[in-house]
Amino acid sequence: MNNIPIAFSLNERYVYPLIVVLTSILYNSNPDNFFTFYLLLSPDIQEDSLNKISNLKKIYPNCQMKFIHFGDEFSNYKSGYYNSSVIFYRLELSNLITDVNKIIYLDVDTIVHKDLTELYNLDMGDYYYLDFPGHDLVRYSFNGTRNFINSGCMLINLKKLREVNASELFKDFYKKYGSRKYDEYILNGVFYNKISFLPFIYGIPDFGFRNVLTRSPEFFLQRFNGHINYTVDDMKYASKNRVITHGCYEIKKWWNYDYDKLTEIGKQWLFYASKSNVFDEICQKYNQFEEQCQKFKNNTLLKF
Repeated sequence: MNNIPIAFSLNERYVYPLIVVLTSILYNSNPDNFFTFYLLLSPDIQEDSLNKISNLKKIYPNCQMKFIHFGDEFSNYKSGYYNSSVIFYRLELSNLITDVNKIIYLDVDTIVHKDLTELYNLDMGDYYYLDFPGHDLVRYSFNGTRNFINSGCMLINLKKLREVNASELFKDFYKKYGSRKYDEYILNGVFYNKISFLPFIYGIPDFGFRNVLTRSPEFFLQRFNGHINYTVDDMKYASKNRVITHGCYEIKKWWNYDYDKLTEIGKQWLFYASKSNVFDEICQKYNQFEEQCQKFKNNTLLKF
């Protein structure tokens, strides 16, 4: 059996989205895989929420949850429009998780459509991080390098990070330069020469929104013109063969839209919610989906 470790950062606000992405991972998994989910928790997490997360194992027993509680270590870090220090927790992964040498890190605004074995088994070479290009690739360069990654859908070499004491390097960088509102600036600033891009099937945006980046593959690539060596055809292929969708380029998330405003990918978010252990609670919380929730419960809306 293959053990695939995956980490998330979490506060109370995003418990249900976390359970949905966990469900999408487990629902699409090869049956030979076992997942260890490392959850980096903010102080506001409630015990009841931890029970809901743990109870997902009753439906999908091929997983275990490891809860890692944070205190106020990053409370003074300026997080800009995110208004939460939780985004900085991932900078401590190499210190916190010492029983594996490589890990996948995902944000909660992701959907996993296929098995993750191939992603986890990618050869990282000498790189410390692999991820999708970050939208600030065109804004920041470090020593003339623009290998700016997103930090929300990463394959991480924990062994190499431990060898260079990455946690302290991140703290030193923050003291000297700040964060420019988010953790990506720190991560890229420290390891600009040790990061590279994943194949675009891992972390591709949900095209179809009005945001200039996600309106279409053409608009997305226009943003990065001259900075990444990908074509529109590459992006269209990735859109049809996506393994992970990341909603990072949208301020509004799938669960914030009315159903008739959702893209096809957004509708899949609700599908995976229906396969979770908290579907009734999700339907109550996001009551704009009331009609579709009832169809799922009546088995008249089975799949998208």
